[in-house]
Amino acid sequence: MKKTALALVLLLAVSASAASAVSSDPDIASACSLPGEQLLRIWRGTDLDRSGDILLVPDEPNFLGSNYPHSGPWDYLQHVPMFWYGPGIVPPTGVVKRPVTSADIAPTQAGLLRFDGFHAPDGKLMPEVLPSDTQTPKLIVTMVWDAGGRDVLSAYPNDWPVMKSLIPKGVWFENATVGSSPSITPATHATIGAGAFPMHTGQVDAEFRVGPVLTRSGQLGPQLFTAPTLADIYDRAMGNEPIIGGIASVTWHLNMMSHGALFNGGDRDIAILRTPSLADNEGSEGTEWNLTGKNAPWYTFPKYVNDLPPLSHFTPALDAADGAIDGKWGQDDISQLEEGWATPARVPYQDRVYEAVVEREGFGKDDVPDMLFINSKIIDHISHLYSLNSVEMQDTLRWQDASLKDMIRMLNSAAGKGNWVLLITADHGAQFDPAVSGAFQVTPSALESDLEAAFDEDSDADPVVQAVRTSEIFLFTDELEQNGFTARDVADFIRNYTRGQASPNPSSMPASEQGQKVFASAFVSAIFSEPLSCLPEAQE
Repeated sequence: MKKTALALVLLLAVSASAASAVSSDPDIASACSLPGEQLLRIWRGTDLDRSGDILLVPDEPNFLGSNYPHSGPWDYLQHVPMFWYGPGIVPPTGVVKRPVTSADIAPTQAGLLRFDGFHAPDGKLMPEVLPSDTQTPKLIVTMVWDAGGRDVLSAYPNDWPVMKSLIPKGVWFENATVGSSPSITPATHATIGAGAFPMHTGQVDAEFRVGPVLTRSGQLGPQLFTAPTLADIYDRAMGNEPIIGGIASVTWHLNMMSHGALFNGGDRDIAILRTPSLADNEGSEGTEWNLTGKNAPWYTFPKYVNDLPPLSHFTPALDAADGAIDGKWGQDDISQLEEGWATPARVPYQDRVYEAVVEREGFGKDDVPDMLFINSKIIDHISHLYSLNSVEMQDTLRWQDASLKDMIRMLNSAAGKGNWVLLITADHGAQFDPAVSGAFQVTPSALESDLEAAFDEDSDADPVVQAVRTSEIFLFTDELEQNGFTARDVADFIRNYTRGQASPNPSSMPASEQGQKVFASAFVSAIFSEPLSCLPEAQE
């Protein structure tokens, strides 16, 4: 009894000490004030060598950014579809309630391949997906509906009938999440491919530090992706006999496939992108299929895809779909939307590319299982133009869903019925229109200006802010310290940043709103260099 009492006293003392440490450090207190799941996602998404000096979380539904950004730890951006379908291989289980993350995809695909040479740093096998026998598919297709998160599907529950009808015939994980924040394309695609969160892949954002320099993810090709993917390891172990391919549009999407020939012992996997050759943003899209110079040494590009029917071949059907042939998609002029690229006409256009590549390259034709990775970006494109809450988004979802029929027909033709598995997921959700969510929106340039005004009062021309991202801030800490401040001072400023300060016209705002804080939390990323008592899962 005395030993038990003593142990209880010691436990209470340790708990009190931990609570005191939390309360005495404003950064730790701010981080630990977040819901545990949100903080866990942020921790998984942080690499102290590459992430920003300040990590921040707007007070939901507020957001930092323009063009409807989708980066954050909140459930509405984190919840994604996770649907495995493959008649004859994937059991017709229907809905599974237990939580899974995007990191669980790669180890599950390894399980389907009966390949035990891959060990995911973070992901775990989803046993519900595996057949009861030892059958393996001839082809596994990973299809990402970019930005097609559960918030999109929930907003338009009647506009994805094809996938909904297939759910009882496959495995649908009801509680699937990205699992890390920022919830952004390069980070999640790397997680899908490697079974690892950004803390282990180095793909922490669309832009991150490499040494002192901010570098765009994909700017150097696959070289900044620091973890091997399942396809890397599986392809090499099989003597590079499997056909590995990626059909997408921007450099970031290749993160879910492979490093190609850059991986030691790897070969030049098939890669089809649409990135402008002179673009300084790896998230930009061009006007023809290509493979830009930074990726060309490591992958193979099948030039025949540009000989297929052009996008203009598919725009008339979109034009006629609303009952009037007038050059418009609803109220939008098709020609002004990148000649139709920023419309659902790109869905059947891309479907034709998928079909041609699968047929001509021989995917699924022999007993050595192949892997194909597809990103369909139109939902994301529309989300940044119009937001989640738009007739354009609703119609885009209908077109994306309807194309599943063509996908299934193509897979049956290529690999044969009962010989393939299709995964449909998303890399993140889409942002709500502030008019619907009630969000207060802060532009990065406005916050940057306020930070410069507060912390760079000297007369030199050197800034203190390197970049403001939607989930983090990069600082020139030497300049900041020369001015008599630290990163912790900046975090404190952001924690107390109000709507009145952020608004370009605060006098037009009710006085009761002017003092409302914009952010729920802001803290220096350096606190993750030590275990946090409020984040026990992270210490396992």
